[in-house]
Amino acid sequence: MNFTHDITISDVELFPLYAEGGVSPHMALGQMQTRPALLIKITDSHGCYGWGEIWSNFPPRANVHKAHLVEDVMLNHLKGTTFSQPVELIHHLRDVLSIYFLHIGQREVFEHILAGIDTAAWDLCLRAAGTSFARFMEITPAASVYASSLNADEFETRLQHHVKMGQTEFKLKIGFEPISDLDFVVSASVQLPGHCHLMIDSNQSWHVDEARLMLERMEGYQLLFAEEALRADSQRGDWEHLAKTTSIPLAAGENLYGIQSFLEMADAGVRYLQPDVAKWGGVSAALELADRLPKGCLLWPHFMGSAVGQQAALAVSAAIGVSSKCEMDVNDNVLRTDLCGPCLTIEDGDISLSNDTGLLTPPSPEMLDKYSCRTH
Repeated sequence: MNFTHDITISDVELFPLYAEGGVSPHMALGQMQTRPALLIKITDSHGCYGWGEIWSNFPPRANVHKAHLVEDVMLNHLKGTTFSQPVELIHHLRDVLSIYFLHIGQREVFEHILAGIDTAAWDLCLRAAGTSFARFMEITPAASVYASSLNADEFETRLQHHVKMGQTEFKLKIGFEPISDLDFVVSASVQLPGHCHLMIDSNQSWHVDEARLMLERMEGYQLLFAEEALRADSQRGDWEHLAKTTSIPLAAGENLYGIQSFLEMADAGVRYLQPDVAKWGGVSAALELADRLPKGCLLWPHFMGSAVGQQAALAVSAAIGVSSKCEMDVNDNVLRTDLCGPCLTIEDGDISLSNDTGLLTPPSPEMLDKYSCRTH
């Protein structure tokens, strides 16, 4: 499907946000003591707007750095640009700026920024067309979600709460010490209702021999998948070896860049592909990847950020249909729960997409002001 309106960008605004408190997922790669986020708002010459999110979870001030890059480097290449499809805007920015970001050694940061711009362009194009994402795509306006990052010290409480909301998949963060990792999986499996499933995420913390041994010890617990059991940049042969030596399906994608990287990972035996709309490709590339999925592979969007990007990730899952489930962090984070109002309410394991025009429910001005880095 294609949009039919030409859009000329007249203004671009950046909103670096910073929220303290909440609960950090316990991750092998580090704790999230604060919740940073970076939102981008693009406005066209008719006053229509679109919102997107640029991945900025780590380090704590990554949002400010990336906001400066957009303002200092990309603004002149955005304002005045005319496009009709989001991918046209992204191709334009790649053409004029890819060498610059190669030169300064921040190609992945460039991808984060492009991802957020793509989402904002989708939101803007849909608003300009006067339609919602679900109507435009002719899909059911809802997506299934799985509960992510349940901490060991709150597992029982979080599990019971989310089971009542109809969720049936629960992801554990591991990758610390072999004994504590295995203890967590064993304890969680005992508490898990019979109709539910566990997944694990070791956040790239194992080398291939460690991964093989750890997964061998966990094979009796019917894990739905093992996420990032190896570094994302591990040799293809290591991924192939691990896929052949474990019965647990492998998952990866939040640290991959480019369609070809995902397809190569699928060829190596990874069965769950997990692009993050705020980190690579935005909505456009995730939908393209979904169209090119090899037989036997599933696309389950990764996400851990604010309500803006979360809604975009949910839209991707909704477009794919019942085979896709979207990640959503269970831990307290006001940028997810309060920023855009009650748009992420879970009922029977699903979240409804916005029925209004656009891709998503925009953030409230009060919340933007309250959590703005620029006013603290």
